[in-house]
Amino acid sequence: MAAHYLLYIKFPSPIRSYDVHIYFFETDETHTALARALQAEIKEKFQELEVYKFWAHPIGPHPIGNFEIDLKSPEEFLLFVPWIQVNRRGLSVLVHPNTGNSLKDHTENAIWIGEKQVLNTRYLNEIDDGYGYY
Repeated sequence: MAAHYLLYIKFPSPIRSYDVHIYFFETDETHTALARALQAEIKEKFQELEVYKFWAHPIGPHPIGNFEIDLKSPEEFLLFVPWIQVNRRGLSVLVHPNTGNSLKDHTENAIWIGEKQVLNTRYLNEIDDGYGYY
């Protein structure tokens, strides 16, 4: 019954969706291999999720390599976040909402799983109607 009810809920305003960034040290072959294997496993297990490009270098506010997964519904959040929490292979994970304030979303409103990375906040805006940087 509860799962059926979840089909009708939405993220509370102003949250439109969540992004999950999985970080790896792109100069470390072992770390990069772990990240590539994790990305492949995510694509296989969560075919309904949008899994974005594997960035093997820093980009935007992300100080090291990363790849991103979009969570567009509470159901996707409830399925994926607990899974990545225990299957992250020791990699750092940033989970953040998309509210239109990318600075706050990536800092004050962020959830870190594993080691927190220091983001380059000069790329983030207090008012940003977009969902991403790529």
